Order: sequence, then structure tokens, then C-alpha cells
Amino acid sequence: MSLSQDASSLAGLLLNLTQPDTEAIRAAEKMLKPILKNPSSVPALFEILSARGVQPDGVRHLAAVLLRKRISRHYLGLPAEYKAKMQADLLQFLASEPERTVRNGAVGVTATICKLQSAPQDDSGVAPDFVPWPELFQFIAAASGDANPDARELSFLLLMELTETVGTCLSSQFDQMAQLFSGSITNNQEETKVKNAALKALGGLMSFLSDEKEVDVFCKLIPQLLQYSLECQQRNDEETVRIILDVLYDLAYSPCPVVTANLSPIVSFCLNCMKDQNLEMTIRDSAALVVATMSESKPKSFGKDTALLTGTLEAIFNLIESSNETGAGALFQSNPAWREDEDDDFDEDDNDGATQTSMAQGTLDMLACEIPKKFIFQPVVQMCVQRFSSQNANHRKAGIACLGVIAEGCAEPLREHLTEIVPIVLLAAKDPTPSVRECACFALGQLSEHCQPEILSYSQQVLPVAFALLDDTTVAVQATSCYVLEMFCERLEPESVRFLLDPLVRKLASMLETTTKRSVQEMSVAALAATAVAAEEEFAPYVDGVATLMAKMMSITDEKLFSLRGRALECMGHMAI
Repeated sequence: MSLSQDASSLAGLLLNLTQPDTEAIRAAEKMLKPILKNPSSVPALFEILSARGVQPDGVRHLAAVLLRKRISRHYLGLPAEYKAKMQADLLQFLASEPERTVRNGAVGVTATICKLQSAPQDDSGVAPDFVPWPELFQFIAAASGDANPDARELSFLLLMELTETVGTCLSSQFDQMAQLFSGSITNNQEETKVKNAALKALGGLMSFLSDEKEVDVFCKLIPQLLQYSLECQQRNDEETVRIILDVLYDLAYSPCPVVTANLSPIVSFCLNCMKDQNLEMTIRDSAALVVATMSESKPKSFGKDTALLTGTLEAIFNLIESSNETGAGALFQSNPAWREDEDDDFDEDDNDGATQTSMAQGTLDMLACEIPKKFIFQPVVQMCVQRFSSQNANHRKAGIACLGVIAEGCAEPLREHLTEIVPIVLLAAKDPTPSVRECACFALGQLSEHCQPEILSYSQQVLPVAFALLDDTTVAVQATSCYVLEMFCERLEPESVRFLLDPLVRKLASMLETTTKRSVQEMSVAALAATAVAAEEEFAPYVDGVATLMAKMMSITDEKLFSLRGRALECMGHMAI
């Protein structure tokens, strides 16, 4: 077929966009802008899209992309007879186009036109039984039962692109659609590409309807969805697993009782993803988010299911103890200086991603905050204590670290059990393994922050231990011991810190002058500031010396050290008060 003059000129510009020539691309883009603002560009683009064998597939696909973007602006102004012809030609095109990328581009155009057809033309709204472009949905129904797997895949791709239109206008067809989805996902003979397309379409509808009563029809398919999810995970189909996790997250707050009824298998699937080393960390972290959100949305159901809660906690502890990462995750995540001191290859620009430990600790933190304490406190503390008794240092690290993680969420019951908890943590602070000592400091700092004022009565036991750890040979332990002093001292009265004031100030000042580690420098300044707050007037003899140190840091111009400069400025402010 030969193209019209308008279509031929437009095709030439589109061809230039596909060439490896920057100047040609810029020139074509400049010429395209006024053309695409004209309604005549719609028939020209559709003509190019349909020019199989005449135009390269890349140009035809590009025509589909531009048509989808531009048709909304021009569609209502097109003649009715042309719109009817274009709709009929589109269905014929979808049925016969062999090139997958071009066909998928046409799917997007089709969905956009259908959405425009369903939009109310006045303030009266859309009638509840109104079906836009009925021939399209007849086409989808026929394609879903076609012997050709490409046609079956196409039917689901169309439904996926039509999510909003289907969810808004076709509620009367939901039962039949649910059967269609179920038949595809559970069919062992069906091709993977068809099942994936069906799952994506189903997931899109479930997410769109998650807050609506109508979602109940599709939530009944959660068991089939999870079963297929396991298959996707086993073959490392990360894209599909990611989509499933997004759907489960959207369903977390759904009022549908089926979601609550399937809480255990949903969480179990997510835990499997969290543990799967073959999945990307972002996907594992998405699974953790689903678990955390389920605990937030259904805390009583989660807590009452003893087997589910115990299994979740065990999985979290196993993730922490099987990793060589620091257990003081909360501190490392909030300040890249810590990671930089520990890892010579650390890149601050790449510090946004989750780690296995931070993923596990973040999930535990949410569980501790959301699940009623009568359900979670006893089992989680029991696991912490049991692990601290282990001969395995990683087990001890996980046990003490998790005590620190739950300090915020379980602060109230922890305050009541400090007499049993504090001696365990202080013993961990003397552990022969540095990672355990570091986590002990992290736990002490968290207890100091969240278990006020009861924890202050242990100052005579805690402060000497933290002070001794300032001399630890491990940088991370030195920094976390400063964190303990900061959290503890800022709430103490002068008489509580007096016995240790002079050696403490001198030690912190000495560390500040001799260390080259950013983490130790920052936390030493923070500890000095907290000590100044606690000592009040008794800190006066040290003001001049400490102020001299702070003045040097306040003159820092290196952007990487601005956080240290800020700490110094804060310390000066505390001393002035």
C-alpha cells in the first residue's frame, strides 16, 4: 500500500528519530511538534501504523506510541464516520498483525480510544450499564478462547491496558472475568506468556478495585494467584513476582474478608521472597513491605495466629544472623559516614538501597510497633534471649540487635522487664566478638531513647560500660558506644553523670583529636553535646577546650563533612544554653 502525502512526510520524520544521528533526531523533533498539534496527524499516524511491509517495524511502533499520546487531544473533534472506521480497522489490525512490538503499541492506542469512548460527554456521568466500544469486548472474549496463544495473550494485554475502563464500566461482567483469569492461571497446559498476561491483567484490576466491594470477586482468586506466584519465583521471573507483590500490598487494607482469610499464605509467600537470595534486593524488600503492611492493617489477626507470627519472627532472625552486615542497621542506614568507615569501596551515591539486615530489622520494627504487645513481646524477647545463649556469634549478634530494634514498639513492656533485660545487654557489651559488642551498644542506645525514665536508674551500670568501649579496637564499637552516651546522658541530671564527667570529657575530646573516622568524630561530638546538657553548670571548666575543638570543625568546607560541621554547631549551641 502507498501512503498519502501527509503520512509519507510524517513517516520520513519518524524514520529520522530511529537513526543514530543526534542532529537528525533534533531536527525531526522540531518539525514534528507543529504537525502533531494538528488533528490531521491522527489519520496519518494510523496510516503509518497500518503500513505493514511498507514501513519499518520501528517506525510503525513509533507511530503507535505517538498516536497513543496525541489522540486524546484530537479524538473528540474527529468525524464520527472516521472514528467508527478507525475502531473497526484497529480490531482487524490487532487480529492480523504478526509483529509483537507493533501489536502491543496498537493495544495502547486501543485502550486510549476505549477510555475516551467511556468518558461522559456532559455532566450526566456514565450510565451504570454503559459498555463503551462493545465490539472491542466481543473481540476480547473471542480472542481469549482462540487456539492461537498469541491471540489469548492479546486478550489479556487488552484487559490489562483497559483496567480503569473495565473496573468502572464492566462490573456486571466481573464473575465471568474471574473465571477467565482463573482458567488461564491454573491451566498447566497454558503457555507462560499467556498466564503472565492474565496475571498482570488480574493484578491491575485487583489493585484498582482494592478499596471497593467489587474486589471480592477477584480476591477469591488469591490462592490461585499465590500458587502461580510460587511458580514465577522458582523460575526467577522477577517482573511477575514484583507485580504480584505490588498487588498484595494494594490489597493489604482492602475490606475484603478473603484477604484476611488468606493472611497466612500471603505472608508465607512474602517470607519466601525475602529469603530468596536469587531475587533482586528491591523485590525482597517489596516482599518485606507487604509483611509489614499486613501487620499494620491486620494486627490482631496477625498476632493471634501463633504459628504465623512465630514463623515470621524466625525468618527475620534467620535473615539477620545469616548476614555478615552490621546489626546496628538503624544507625548505619541514617548516616553514610558509618558505612564509609567500614567499607573502603563504599559509594555514598549508592546508599539508597536496602540490605538484607535492614530489610529484616525494618520489618521487625513494624511488627513490634503494630502487633498488640500481648502477642509479640514474649515470643520475640524469648528468641532474643535464646540466641544470646548460643555459641554462634552471629546468633548472639541477631539476638541483641533485635532487642534494640523492638525498643520503640515494645517500650512499655520492656520498661517493666529492664531488671532482666539490662544485665543481658551489658554482658553482650563484653562479648569477645566485635559485632556483638556493637549491637549491644545499639541496643543500649535504643533502650536509653525509648525506655525513659526507668532506664536512667541504671546509669551507674551503663555509663562505665559505654565509657570502657570508647577504647575498643573496632571503629564501629567506638562509634556505637558514643551513641549510647549521647542517648543516655542527654536526659541525666548533673549528679548522675558527675562521677564520670572528667574522664568522659577528656576521653571524648581525645578521640575527636586523634581519630580520622567520620563516624567516631560525629558521634563523639554528639556525646559531648549530650554530656554538656546533663552536666549543666558543672561542664563550665571544659567549655573553652571543647569550644576550640568545635570551632575548628565549624570552619569545615568539604561537603562530605558538612554533617560533622552541623554536629559541631549543635554542640556549641548546647554549651551556650
